[in-house]
Amino acid sequence: MQCDPIGTVSTPFETTSDAPSQGCHGDAEGVVRVDEAYAAGLSGFDADTVVVVWWADRADRSVLTLDRDPARGVFTSRSPARPNPVCLTECRVTDVDVESRTLRLRGVDMADGSPVIDLKASLADRRE
Repeated sequence: MQCDPIGTVSTPFETTSDAPSQGCHGDAEGVVRVDEAYAAGLSGFDADTVVVVWWADRADRSVLTLDRDPARGVFTSRSPARPNPVCLTECRVTDVDVESRTLRLRGVDMADGSPVIDLKASLADRRE
């Protein structure tokens, strides 16, 4: 299996521990910068929300149970600490600039510089 990042995210959080546990409940702002090789993927982007699929590259990959509740396995949570730290964050889109390959977002919970694996535009609320 191979998965290559399509870009990175800039956020105010140095680590995922600094970030809110569920970004969609907050107003923290961030910017996804799409690599030039994937720029065409932003063409026609018109959704109000987007699911950012990102890799928690600094997460502890040895975690199998929750610190706060050792009787619960990590797969019962959304914690980035897990064997394969693939994370999903639904964010509100405040601006899309295809030319600069950026999406400005609200509701981020990623650590600054985290690799972005994919972007999934919401079909339920496409812009008119």
